[in-house]
Amino acid sequence: MSQVGNSTDTLGDVGSYADFRKFPSGCSHRATREASVLDSSKISAGLVVHRVWVPQHASDLRRPIAYVGERRRRVIGAAVLALAVILAPAAMVLSAGFWFAFAALLIAWAGVAYAGGGRTGYYEVGADGTLGRYLGRSRPDLGSMRPSGPCP
Repeated sequence: MSQVGNSTDTLGDVGSYADFRKFPSGCSHRATREASVLDSSKISAGLVVHRVWVPQHASDLRRPIAYVGERRRRVIGAAVLALAVILAPAAMVLSAGFWFAFAALLIAWAGVAYAGGGRTGYYEVGADGTLGRYLGRSRPDLGSMRPSGPCP
């Protein structure tokens, strides 16, 4: 039981008080429990789980879906993108010409493409908490699912 003002509420009940300061990014008890469908010890160290979707209803037979990215590719892609952001204004200031500025745009595009490549994409979550079948880079139908984390 938790004392809030003059009322007492049970933590974790629907519509009750929850202390979100205990959880990073405002994760609730429920989201922490749902995010545990993916076992982080069974995922490669280079992969980062950005979001997990779980079925809205217990009767839904679909597996949870996780959006996963590669940390190394994101860092390298961000560095290439930052280089392009620096080169484009420098080309304009130095009057290097339109084509040099256009090259900076191509470099930025290459950085974004590299960051989103590799093993990045949507995966089904297996019953044992591992990444299951690869669903691709484009967003699958998540209409009957709700986002839940991930929360550490």
